[in-house]
Formats: sequence, C-alpha cells, structure tokens
Amino acid sequence: MLRIYIPILLLIIFIGWVLYRLLIKKDLKQHLNSLYLGLTFTGVWILIYFLLLKV
Repeated sequence: MLRIYIPILLLIIFIGWVLYRLLIKKDLKQHLNSLYLGLTFTGVWILIYFLLLKV
C-alpha cells in the first residue's frame, strides 16, 4: 500500500526543487536538462499509474 504514496512524495519533492530553483536561487535556466528529465520521468509515471488504475 505504501508503494502508491512514494511517487506522490517524489512528485512533491520535485515540485519543491523546481520552486526553490525558480524563486529562491533564480537559476532554473541553468538546470533545464534536470527540469526536462524530471518532467519526462513524472509524465511516464503518470501514464503508468493512469493505465494501471484504469484497468
């Protein structure tokens, strides 16, 4: 049961990292590769969960 909550926690951490880089450090443009990789990873997990929960 805990396995369902781990990706949600990782998504919250990723959003926190993006907001930290965007609002506090103001250097998100230097970390665009990490941002794109994180968004791709998140998109894949959302697709997997959508397909698994739909069935």
